[in-house]
Amino acid sequence: MAIIISIFGGLLIFCILVILLYKRGIDYDMINKRLYNISFKQKNVDLDEDLNKSLYERFAKQKLEYVIKLLTKHLPKNTKNTKKDDSLRKILRQAGMIIMPNEYLVIRMIVITTISIIFVIIGLLFQFNIITIVFMALFGVYASYTVMRFNLMSRIKKRKERLESQMPDVLDMISVNVEAGLAFEQAMSHVINNFKGPLLDELNICYREMTMGRSRRDALVLLGERCDIDDMKSFTGAVIQAGKMGISLKNVLRTQAAAIRQNRRNKVEERAMKISIKMLLPMVLFIFPVIFIVLLGPAVIKIIEMFGGM
Repeated sequence: MAIIISIFGGLLIFCILVILLYKRGIDYDMINKRLYNISFKQKNVDLDEDLNKSLYERFAKQKLEYVIKLLTKHLPKNTKNTKKDDSLRKILRQAGMIIMPNEYLVIRMIVITTISIIFVIIGLLFQFNIITIVFMALFGVYASYTVMRFNLMSRIKKRKERLESQMPDVLDMISVNVEAGLAFEQAMSHVINNFKGPLLDELNICYREMTMGRSRRDALVLLGERCDIDDMKSFTGAVIQAGKMGISLKNVLRTQAAAIRQNRRNKVEERAMKISIKMLLPMVLFIFPVIFIVLLGPAVIKIIEMFGGM
């Protein structure tokens, strides 16, 4: 009898607990299930994004960033080279490389060391003498440094050309937005959100600086210094002057766009006029010798035959 009472008492307590805690348990299970589904979907999305990336972005880039940070921490910090770091930061920014000067120096050191080691290994494989191996190592250091410097300057040149090519169209769009009644900052924001390119990246930085409290004049001056293009400096100077004098911005922007297009046209005409001069060197080296051979070849053969017969 005691066993039956204990069994029914346990069932009664179980039923009471189920009735009291059923709704709470269901809600708790639903919350956990939703959290699990969200986390699982997020993991799948992250996994798909990772699989769409290249091998360099998934593996090599992370390892390289880790090595760069590790070496940067152990490099001695010299406060006297702040001007050199600022100039290097400006050069990197002009090349479109958003990295710190210390990181670039570490990358350059890794590249130079790797290339010199490769040259040393090549010298050891071909069993050159010590002097030749040392010379090859020094040549590897010089060649890698020169190639990286040339690559940096080439990227700066290409980026400046893209900036110059985008300027007239971007200024026209800003002018249209200003004519439509938008302020200069709002017109910049509208153009930034609808176009892409290096010039839009620079304008985005300028717009963020102005929204964070920097004056329009200072932001535009920094924009001209970052781009380091005569057309951009003239544009920023004209906008600053228009703000001081109270001149209509739409007329200034339209005039600047027309002036930049005319400047580009003049540069193209100048390059076209230089083509005839540049063609003289290949003509002298490759075309004129062939013409001389065709014209003077038979005469030379006859002269040789005449002197041979005598």
